[in-house]
Amino acid sequence: MTPGGFIPEFVDAMHVGMWSIDQDGVTTYVNRRIVEMLTVPADEIVGRPVLDFFPEHERADILMRLRQRRDQVSDHYDVHLQRPDGSLVPVRVSGSPLMVNGEFKGSIAAVTDLSDLESAANAMERALRSAEATSLSATRLLSWVSHELRTPLNAISGFAQLLEQSVSEPSQRAMASSILAAGAHVNGLAQDLLDYSKAEAGMLEPDLTTVAMRDVLDRALSLSVTLARENDVTIEMHVADECVVADQRRLVQSILNLLSNAIKYGGRGSRVVVQTTTENDRVRCSITDEGPGIPPAVQQRAFAAFERLDNASNIDGVGLGLSIADSYVRSMHGSLTVSSPAGAGATFTIELPVAGGPTDQPTAPGEARPANSGLVLYVEDEPLNASLVESIIGLLPGRSLHVEPTVAGGIEAADRLRPALVLLDLNLPDGSGFDVLAAIRANPALTGLPVFILSADATEQTTGRALQLGADRFISKPFNLKEFVDLVESAT
Repeated sequence: MTPGGFIPEFVDAMHVGMWSIDQDGVTTYVNRRIVEMLTVPADEIVGRPVLDFFPEHERADILMRLRQRRDQVSDHYDVHLQRPDGSLVPVRVSGSPLMVNGEFKGSIAAVTDLSDLESAANAMERALRSAEATSLSATRLLSWVSHELRTPLNAISGFAQLLEQSVSEPSQRAMASSILAAGAHVNGLAQDLLDYSKAEAGMLEPDLTTVAMRDVLDRALSLSVTLARENDVTIEMHVADECVVADQRRLVQSILNLLSNAIKYGGRGSRVVVQTTTENDRVRCSITDEGPGIPPAVQQRAFAAFERLDNASNIDGVGLGLSIADSYVRSMHGSLTVSSPAGAGATFTIELPVAGGPTDQPTAPGEARPANSGLVLYVEDEPLNASLVESIIGLLPGRSLHVEPTVAGGIEAADRLRPALVLLDLNLPDGSGFDVLAAIRANPALTGLPVFILSADATEQTTGRALQLGADRFISKPFNLKEFVDLVESAT
């Protein structure tokens, strides 16, 4: 089987096929692996033109490559061996000229069977599609669960806030406060699930603008004051007037998550330091606590979903805050890192691209208001939510509420009643609140009518579409009573 002794015997035992041909393209040697791939005995291959064992549509390319061997050209290419039954075997050929004493004697090639690789690739592709489908199903489930949680929470939170304001007995006010605290906790978990599901689905589409870090930090700090006060934690700010390119809402949320963790893990009576610095074209915002620190092994998985420290058993949350913050910051072309010397607290640092200055936001010109300045139209089919808003509006002097449970009824009532404000739920029995919004914005008689979306579906796509269609506000359920009342009073 070995022609002229130039191919060692051990080649016959190789797992890679070896094939040699003479100057005319006639086979002079094949090893056992070639025999296995072709399912043809060696003595029926040797002595035959090499092109006989390849499909016709590939022969011209192979012949061109064999001619180049005379010019001492080596190459690699993928083709197919053709078995006697017509079946094809995908192979990779690594061919080289065969030179003896400087004289061209033919060609030799290593032939690798790609069938296993192709099968593995197909299996990997199927597994990837299955994983993507599973991930999408999980994302939809998380989004649905968070939405369904937030809808009844709106009624629970709203009535609890009304109860807290209406009772004078301290024990009753304490019970109302406990209901509110529990509702806020569940709402926070629902929001975390919603944010996480968006990140997992790759649905984060940041609205990148020029943002002042001082404004972002002031907003995050204002939202952290109550938690800091409850834990007797002091927050120190060392902030310059840097501007970054970022999604302002998501940046506030990311920093709020980091501040909340620093307050909770720092312990009572501790201090949290917030500092910004600029280096070259990047702005760094670091948040440092005085807690027990994070061990090196844990730091490596700090941003994994549902990951919590060993000492976090008495701290609210499910371990999504850091994962969400990391996804948000990365979507803004930034980075989130952690450093923690042993027993000396932890520092989380957000790094973002520097920008020139805040983007000027044009102020919309004043528009005519509808005549009926005391009437609020609420398009909502859920009786509990309608009853809640009715109770709230009933506390406001000179205001009244009209409820419509359908899209058709909402459109007709807006045109007939000319209300001062329209509140819209999105999930209605005969369509979407967006249909009502579109009809209002298309009606010249309702020009300037403020429309607030009131929905538990606070996904990025939904809020973005609401603003695109002309909504003045998107209020996420459950809402804060005082903020809601302020908005209604200013609109009516």
